[in-house]
Amino acid sequence: MVASLCNTTCSLLLRPHLSQNYTSDKCSARKLTSNKSELRITNSRAGKVNMDLNLDGGEKLYLGMDFGTSGARYALIDKEGELRAEGKREYPLYMSEETVDWVKSWRTTLFGLLEDIPVSLRPAVASISIDGTSATTIIVDGKTGEPLCKPFLYNQSCAEALPIVKAIAPPNHTVCSGSSTLCKLVSWWNTSSDIPKMPAVLLHQADWLLWLLHGNLGVSDYNNALKVGYDPEVESYPPWLLSQPYSSVLPRVQAPGTTIGTMKENIRTQFGTFATTYSCRVKNLHFSIILLAKSRCMLL
Repeated sequence: MVASLCNTTCSLLLRPHLSQNYTSDKCSARKLTSNKSELRITNSRAGKVNMDLNLDGGEKLYLGMDFGTSGARYALIDKEGELRAEGKREYPLYMSEETVDWVKSWRTTLFGLLEDIPVSLRPAVASISIDGTSATTIIVDGKTGEPLCKPFLYNQSCAEALPIVKAIAPPNHTVCSGSSTLCKLVSWWNTSSDIPKMPAVLLHQADWLLWLLHGNLGVSDYNNALKVGYDPEVESYPPWLLSQPYSSVLPRVQAPGTTIGTMKENIRTQFGTFATTYSCRVKNLHFSIILLAKSRCMLL
C-alpha cells in the first residue's frame, strides 16, 4: 500500500497512514458551533453509528479536511463515497498582542483533527486531501518554515499595494484586487525592510498546513497560485511577475496530482496507530471538495 499527500489547494493523499482533507472556503460557509471537537462514526449502509467499525480486508478509505473561516472539519469516505466518519473543531482563539494567533490556531486544529480520526479506521486510510481559503497568505522563513509575520487572511485588503500591482499586471487580471495574494505579497515586501527577504517563501494556508506534514517547503499548486499571478495555461509565472524583485519569494507550483514528497516519519510515529511500514507520497490535487461532496459534507 502507498500513502499519498495531495493538495487541492493543497491536498494530501495518504495511504494507510494519516489521511486528511481540507476543502475550500466554499465548504465552510456554515459556522461550526461546538467549542469541542465533534466526532461521528457512521456506517452509511447500515444506518448506524458505530465506534468500532469493522473493515473488510484491504478496504481503502479516503480522508478530506477543510480549513474554513471559523473552524475545520474532516470526512472519511470509502470508495463508494459512503461516509464512514466525520468530525469538526472550532479554531481555538489564541491571543497574541491583542490579536488572534491564527497560525497557532490552525496548527493546533490540524493535529487535533488527526487525533480525532478513529484508531480502528486509520490503517485503511488511502489518501489525505487538505483545502483552505485560497487567498489566505503566509510569508515564512525559507529555511525553518516559521512565519515571518502575521498571516494575511483571505478577505484582508492591501489597498496600498493595488496601484503597484495594477501597474505591472494586465488589465482586469485576477491579481488586480486589494485582497489578492499578490497585493498581500507586495504589501509585505514594501513594509518589511527589517526582515531578510531572500530566504522568505510565500505559502497559502493549505500549503503551509501540508508542509507541517510532509516537510517539503515552498510548494503550492495552481489552484492556490492563481491569485498570486501564476498562469496554468503556460505552467509558469508570467514574465511581468518574474521580473519583480519579490519573485524570489514565490512558491514552486505543481499541477494537481503531482507527487511532491513523503510524509514525515515523526508525524506518522506521533500518531502511533497509523501504519508505519508504507511510504506516503505527497501530491498536489484539487481533491478535497470532491471527497466532501461525495460524503455529503459540502456546506452551501
